[in-house]
Amino acid sequence: ECLAEMKLLSRFFVMSLIAVMVNCQDPLEAAVKNIFKLLDPVPPKGTPFPRIPGPQPNDEVCIVGAGPSGIHMAQSLKYRGYKKVTIYENTNRVGGKSYDINYRGVAQPQGATFLTASYFDTVVPLAKQYGVGDLVESPAPNFWRTNSSLDPGTKLTGPEFIFRSVQQITKETSLQTNVALLLDGITRYLHLYKDLFGSFQGALMRRPSSYVLNRISGTFLEFLDREDLLVISPVVSLTVTSFGYGQLDEISAVYGLMWNEPRLMVAAVLQAAGKATDPFKIYFFRNGFELIWKTIAEVEELDIHFNTDLYSIERKSENVILKFWKHSYFKEKVCSFLIWTAPMSSLLRTLSDGTNEEYSTLGSLKPTIYTANLVNMKNDVRNGPYTKHFGTFTERVDHGVASEVNIKRMLIPNIQTAADVQNKYDEDNEVVKTVKVVQLGRDYSNEHYTKGFNASDIEILNTISWSYFPRWCPEEASKGRHWDVFEMQGLKRTWYAGSSVSFESVKDVLEYNNLLLRQMI
Repeated sequence: ECLAEMKLLSRFFVMSLIAVMVNCQDPLEAAVKNIFKLLDPVPPKGTPFPRIPGPQPNDEVCIVGAGPSGIHMAQSLKYRGYKKVTIYENTNRVGGKSYDINYRGVAQPQGATFLTASYFDTVVPLAKQYGVGDLVESPAPNFWRTNSSLDPGTKLTGPEFIFRSVQQITKETSLQTNVALLLDGITRYLHLYKDLFGSFQGALMRRPSSYVLNRISGTFLEFLDREDLLVISPVVSLTVTSFGYGQLDEISAVYGLMWNEPRLMVAAVLQAAGKATDPFKIYFFRNGFELIWKTIAEVEELDIHFNTDLYSIERKSENVILKFWKHSYFKEKVCSFLIWTAPMSSLLRTLSDGTNEEYSTLGSLKPTIYTANLVNMKNDVRNGPYTKHFGTFTERVDHGVASEVNIKRMLIPNIQTAADVQNKYDEDNEVVKTVKVVQLGRDYSNEHYTKGFNASDIEILNTISWSYFPRWCPEEASKGRHWDVFEMQGLKRTWYAGSSVSFESVKDVLEYNNLLLRQMI
């Protein structure tokens, strides 16, 4: 009966919205205002996070990993009066997947690139605090529907791609009807999100009830299907699949819901409808993400030991003993508390006293491979400076090109809004372009561009492959693994942090750090 009532209300909403679109001077204004109202906070739902043991101000704290999570945690502890904090990093740099190459005066990202509205809670204020928060608005992505520029109808703008995809689902030919149906779907998603989780601080909602965990079980696509929300699948394909987080029929609904929180969904639909306003846009840092972590490390004079090869961790009742190689010498460090921000697979290989709970919970995390290439090319058929190659996802091409980003050209004034500026970029293809080419896998091939897009003079300047987005499969995630890990926090003098236990994004790992610090006894 409830489902029938929801469908009746949905049909009423769509009919009303179509009427508004036909009769109003600004047809989307009323719908957009209603969507913004759904961002108003409500009480959180679920079991509150437990209080957890943590390091004391006089403790010798050892942090493993100098990526965003490790640097942010060290900075946060210092601000709380901790004076003995040491970071151990396996490589010779800070930043982890926040990695930029300065090429011809431009910070070319080879890892973290974009940020959205929720980054304004944590990452943007932190960057501005250290004077490295200069933001640039990004144009919305355009799309190649297939992996050949010769295919009919393959070159699309973002809104064209979204609404053609919606049309394939609804079978409706009217653009007005499809816009109304998409807005209705987003509205119902936002209502459902509040119904399941309420409003919450940070990236991870409170532990859901067994009823809710069952309701959000399976893949994200199965969840959308069960909740009659398939109409929004083109939008979440953009936010999830095109960023390398997995196909909708592969990724757990838990991860899909964590990432597609209300503000991201509002931003995505506003982009599709051409109604994006600050902060519901796409941005990037003019000088890249890496500079944030380098600047914090330098300004705060963080104690970082680079090129440290940990091979043993022994946790005792009174301390934690780290054993490692550095410059061919064996060394040992006695810590009071361990904060592990590196991949959990490395922790399990290093622990000499891992528990069954740690192995069963953290051992089932599986990453994928994300490769970034810095490439020069010219004479290619172009579709704007920020382009998604969606044929790679629909055809499930192994090691295929997922997207390309031309940061230098995205710095051109008005390229976000002026169609003639983007058209000129497409037409001037005799000029060499330098792009970050993202692929899902390791094996890069020029054939994607030479055969599919007529490119020539291809020069690969840099290639780096990342172990990316370690995650639980849908069956494991549905058991509540994120919250199981949190209940382990602080036991055996250890905190688990970083993307392995939250989500693969800079804002998520910072928000998870803040959660740990809020709940510390």
